Amino acid sequence: MSDSLHAVAPPGEADPSWHIGRDGLFSDRQQDEIFIRAEWGVIGHRVRQIGLYGALAFLSATFTDLSVLGPTAVYWSLLVARFGVLAWGLWLARVGRAKEVPGVRRVATALLGFELSIMVLFLLVVLAYGGSADYHSITALALIFAVYAYVPVLRREAMWVGGVFTVLFALVVWTSLHFDAKYVNIALVLFGFANVAGWQIAVSLSRGMRLAWLDRRRLEQQAQAAQQARQRAEQSEENLEHLFDASPMPLVLVRVADSRVLRYNAAAKVLFDPHDLSHGDVFTTDFYENPAQRLQLLERLQAEGTVRQAEVRLKTVGGQGVDALLSMRPLRFAGEDCIVTGMVEISAQKHLEQQLRALAHTDPLTGLQNRRGFFAMVEHALRTRPAGQPGPCIMLIDLDHFKQINDRYGHPVGDEILVEFAQVVLSLLREGDVFARMGGEEFCILLAHMRASQALEVAERVREFVAAHPFQTSAGVVRLSLSLGIAGCDAPVQSIDRVLSMADQAMYRAKQGGRNRTELYCD
Repeated sequence: MSDSLHAVAPPGEADPSWHIGRDGLFSDRQQDEIFIRAEWGVIGHRVRQIGLYGALAFLSATFTDLSVLGPTAVYWSLLVARFGVLAWGLWLARVGRAKEVPGVRRVATALLGFELSIMVLFLLVVLAYGGSADYHSITALALIFAVYAYVPVLRREAMWVGGVFTVLFALVVWTSLHFDAKYVNIALVLFGFANVAGWQIAVSLSRGMRLAWLDRRRLEQQAQAAQQARQRAEQSEENLEHLFDASPMPLVLVRVADSRVLRYNAAAKVLFDPHDLSHGDVFTTDFYENPAQRLQLLERLQAEGTVRQAEVRLKTVGGQGVDALLSMRPLRFAGEDCIVTGMVEISAQKHLEQQLRALAHTDPLTGLQNRRGFFAMVEHALRTRPAGQPGPCIMLIDLDHFKQINDRYGHPVGDEILVEFAQVVLSLLREGDVFARMGGEEFCILLAHMRASQALEVAERVREFVAAHPFQTSAGVVRLSLSLGIAGCDAPVQSIDRVLSMADQAMYRAKQGGRNRTELYCD
């Protein structure tokens, strides 16, 4: 994607260039402030949530302070600081509720200060707690991901908060906490990945919001220009034809009585029939992937008198899908009731949104569902389970002694094994079964609508097949064994937490029983 983008100017203004930099923000600070003011309804809602829930979550940790530090002077100092963060967050929440941003730079600076205050206070808490670096690193990674993924970037300096915090946390670990060489290697990978992936996520989100806003802005301006031209035309066929031919926006004129397309401009032809495949009369019913969507738009047009920026899924004459924003308005043409439709293609934007959603639910190494995606699948299975059906069955899988494989052959070989293992197990499952990597060498399988006895057979088939399978790696052939735990009851299960807890207990029993075995748990 290009690092700069040009948009049409507002009516009555010169035609400026709107540049989006590599950090996902407009290069010109004033342009970015215009965007923040225009989108404050969305941005303010996120600022309100971050201020309120972030401060409350941080304050709730005071109970941990008390249990670790006791009622000491350090504890009371931290408590005062936490209440200071709470007051700051409540102020941001109040600002976020405002219909208009009270001052873009002031709010952006306050939000940046809120992020920094939380991170500085976290470092002070780490210094006060002391102990092992492992425990504090988990919270530090969560803070880094939260800053990149959830906090809207209103200042360029905010993009560096995660990196600066990582450096400061490393100094605290080096000078004040206990760690070993293994921790250093793992921390370098995890914190490096968190910052690189977090930066990319933040840039993608910022860029996506600004591109979407520019698209809406352009659509509104073009629709306004088209509307003004239609008003000036006043049912003049000659002027309407000129509007159709001159407009860069795809426009279609349709007769209400039979949905026949009376006229379309060159932009509409390029969008829907670039290879000149259509012959004879053309009807709008031929261009909707979902006919019900067309009926809904017509009902809305009849009820409201106009349709603005309706997102629909269309198709070309050749059958290729097209995502578009439609604006519709009735008019009289040649003495007949007609509808003029203007549209903007958003297929690229929709594809980007799908890629972002897939990235959030996919394990980047194996291509399987990740923990978040798996939880969503289980919740869907629980919601859509027919009444009286058993399950679902959940199978947790742990690769026996995988740490020793990593220590002996190295993590790249371990990654090769994980990838091949994912493909081997997938080949043994049914279509519709969900296979996910929960983290590290732990995997999980969702077997919907399956009885416990059947799930046990599947588990044993997987275990035996993997035990007999030679995993070909760059270091030679490696053998694996598995410890499997099944949560399976023929009675319906109501809670995702309960079924995962049952599977975890079963897998623990399998490990305690000597590994390379399957255990079934059902209460």
